[in-house]
Amino acid sequence: MKAVESGLAETRAHFREAFRAEPVATYREWFRLQEDLRERNDIDSARALAEDFWALLGDLSFDSEEERARYFHNAAVFFGTPGPGADLARARAGFSSALAHFRQHEESDWHARVLHNFATSLSNLGATREDLLESVELFERALAWRTSEREIARGVTLHNLGIAFRRLARLDPEAEARLLDQSAERLREACDIRNRHHLAEGHALSLFHLGLTLEALRHSREARLCFQRAAEEFDGLGKRDSAAIARERAGDDEKEGDAI
Repeated sequence: MKAVESGLAETRAHFREAFRAEPVATYREWFRLQEDLRERNDIDSARALAEDFWALLGDLSFDSEEERARYFHNAAVFFGTPGPGADLARARAGFSSALAHFRQHEESDWHARVLHNFATSLSNLGATREDLLESVELFERALAWRTSEREIARGVTLHNLGIAFRRLARLDPEAEARLLDQSAERLREACDIRNRHHLAEGHALSLFHLGLTLEALRHSREARLCFQRAAEEFDGLGKRDSAAIARERAGDDEKEGDAI
């Protein structure tokens, strides 16, 4: 145990020094280590490193305001992603900082990117109706930029918006049917875009999530067809586990949850 603690202490000291010297290059190294710790299920080490990073973040120096905004966006994506370091309040602070810069630079795609990823974090980590309402609103704002001229990016946002509507429906029973209809509409459009651009894995994922929404609407036959098609496409991609989950959903309409 002492050896493990000593190794972690050295790693933490290394990153504290490295972040101050070269924050951009160090973040890439730190993020790779976070992924490795997650794979090894070393939750305590991952959280300790995330705490150190957050404590340092506000004091780091950057060559430009744009570099700083991009950095805070990337940090927010980390804190807004499910895992040992997940923290919605920290993600919100990082995305808000990035938007303070990119709101004035809407000629680039960064404004929409920050909106999309902020909305995704709220959809993934939000626990209240207000969180999910905000997620939907941010996705809609991203779509104002991600038009048909940026159709592949539009498909990603529509897919995630469809999921957000379904999660919001769980928290708003009075509007459940309307919200699920909106979820299905967005996911169908995502399926069409991804099919048109031959994005096989994305298309399979959108089909699967469309199936979950249709299942919640009790459109059992249509949901089963979506699951079956998703399973076939996952099989074609060599994603056997995902195919098995989709096939199981096709045979059991009473299960709940977003398994993939």
